[in-house]
Amino acid sequence: MMTHGVKYLIGDTREQIATIPDGSISLIASSPPFVALRSYLPADHPMKHAEIGSEPDPATFLDTLLTLTAEWGRVLAPWGSIAIELGDTYAGGSAQGTDKGGSERYPNGRGQEGLINGHTKSAGEWPRPKCLALVPQLYAASLAYGRNLLTGEPSPAGQWLVRNMIVWHRPNPAVGALGDKYRPSTSYITVATRSPKRWFDLTAVRGEPARTGFTTRDARMRGDVGQGETLAPERVAIPSSAPPLDAWFDEHDTWTLTTQPSSLAHYAMWPAKLAERLILSMCPAEVCAVCGEPRRRVEGKTPEYAAARAVVGDFKNGNREAGLNGTTQYVNGSHMDSAQMMTLGWTDCGHDNYRPGHVLDPFGGTGTTGAVAHLHGRDATLIDIDERNAAMYPARLDECRRTLFGVKPELPGQEALFG
Repeated sequence: MMTHGVKYLIGDTREQIATIPDGSISLIASSPPFVALRSYLPADHPMKHAEIGSEPDPATFLDTLLTLTAEWGRVLAPWGSIAIELGDTYAGGSAQGTDKGGSERYPNGRGQEGLINGHTKSAGEWPRPKCLALVPQLYAASLAYGRNLLTGEPSPAGQWLVRNMIVWHRPNPAVGALGDKYRPSTSYITVATRSPKRWFDLTAVRGEPARTGFTTRDARMRGDVGQGETLAPERVAIPSSAPPLDAWFDEHDTWTLTTQPSSLAHYAMWPAKLAERLILSMCPAEVCAVCGEPRRRVEGKTPEYAAARAVVGDFKNGNREAGLNGTTQYVNGSHMDSAQMMTLGWTDCGHDNYRPGHVLDPFGGTGTTGAVAHLHGRDATLIDIDERNAAMYPARLDECRRTLFGVKPELPGQEALFG
């Protein structure tokens, strides 16, 4: 059964995720509240006590994250991944004359006078004042080693394979308090999986997609193909180029990506293109509804690629004449631009019954992750404790559509399902 739309659940993420079936999620991509930096809920909100990020110290915050990660592992498909963005903060507070202030999307010293939900930064064990707490690194290391590295206790999430710590660098950070440090501009996205054979499509993010505005699911909904028929999981052209690195410069594992203006009153929104890169590379467009296997890209070398490799081999072996007749570009730094791998097709388990991949954002906010997932033909579930955020989703969907496609294509099934 093909489904569509974005489901938005309101409530404590720890309670709402219990309603999600085991192994049903392809990718968990989210930015939890950062520890001791900002309180999002009004003081009189009935769920104020459940707000994550109000923990008194980094060790307790890590306990919260690892408990959440255990549940994320339950709902995640065996081949699935998590991509969790965390910023950092400095120990101490204004009483010690140390770092404070700044914007929620820019780490380091964003506490409200060092006081969050009644907890001061000195309420638990912290580093010395003015020292980074190193929460993003501690979370990734705790996943890798299977224990809370601040307490030594075993992690309820167990051991994961940490594949990347992506550095998101913002060239337009808030100034905040500087003093004797450089201007902070980064946060970290921990990418982890439990499977050495996780689903990952590097080709999908080698270059900017040629936007068509349509997906396999849209074609079915329009009647272009029947329920029993399939198309390629993506209908966007991906030009071959060097693979991204784990910094965004816009191609490394430091991802230089500006925050984007929005008319919505929310402190902490991902840029649509950040969510897009995570989703295209780690959430399959189609998953078998019978056996749960995702379709994987099958690639091979073009004839031009094989010929170019032969030219390079001859050239390196001393046959410099091989570089003549227009083939010198293969040897002289063009990275064999006209000789690329090609997509031959997609794996097929034989059941001929596919559903879209499913993205979960357990801290949904205005819904950027869900909107981008939907615009690329995936399903999505969002969870947030603040009902005001769900109300902003339709407007955020329109913003993401304009950012990614430049136009407002008339796509069916853009509604969100609220629960």
